[in-house]
Amino acid sequence: MIIMHLTNVVSKLARKCENESDINEKIDLLYKINSLLPKQYQLNIPPLLTDDYVDTALYRIHQNIHKQV
Repeated sequence: MIIMHLTNVVSKLARKCENESDINEKIDLLYKINSLLPKQYQLNIPPLLTDDYVDTALYRIHQNIHKQV
């Protein structure tokens, strides 16, 4: 049950992040999403981020969380 709730929260934040036009807000959301994940699924986020990296990271997070459900 906790996994499903976490998956829902992360999915909701990921959708918000994908639709955000401000790159700084996207990066903040990515960090928030990453911090919610269990340690073994957290990404090692580099210090300099691009919009493309954020999109790729969201895709990887999405793939990881849906493997667990």
